[in-house]
Amino acid sequence: MVQPRKPRVSARDPFSTKHSNNSGRRIPHMDKVDPNDPDRTDILLMVHRFELAGVEIDERAVEIAAKYMRWERARRAEQSAAQTAELERQRAMPDTRECWVYFIRIGQLVKIGMTTNLARRFTSLRPNEVLAIQPGGLDDETALHSQFASMRAGGEYFHPGPALQDHIRKLRDELGSPKWTKSIVPDGQNWFDA
Repeated sequence: MVQPRKPRVSARDPFSTKHSNNSGRRIPHMDKVDPNDPDRTDILLMVHRFELAGVEIDERAVEIAAKYMRWERARRAEQSAAQTAELERQRAMPDTRECWVYFIRIGQLVKIGMTTNLARRFTSLRPNEVLAIQPGGLDDETALHSQFASMRAGGEYFHPGPALQDHIRKLRDELGSPKWTKSIVPDGQNWFDA
């Protein structure tokens, strides 16, 4: 018969001074740092790092840690202000990302979508064929969805009716056939290539 396991009992007191140079205080050297200093915690951590590195902790070491942490706080404040200013500058600028409206074939359906990153989008969709790509944004995509609403299969997927095929042919004549070969899954069908 299997005997039940006895619970582990930790005999070590976490606040014991037996295995530490910490003589009863929970944080060493806390008496050397002004309790009202706003950087007190960071200074004490830096002093502790000094101690771990073998530096003898005296008033000069605490002074160095305090100077460094005040400089670090000022540097972080400058960085934060610079980041905030950059974010505000970017928000004030008009959105100038390059947008594309694409026509891809997945199975027997055509997906009309919009993206700012063709490679990432096609990698996630894995189309059988890239039919056409045109510059444009969300308004263009929405207009195309409305134009071909009678052929909608669901969402952004459409049946390849004559009107949609004619539109894709016109785009290919005007902009050229897309030379996209990455991330496609060929199935032996090419709707527009001879």
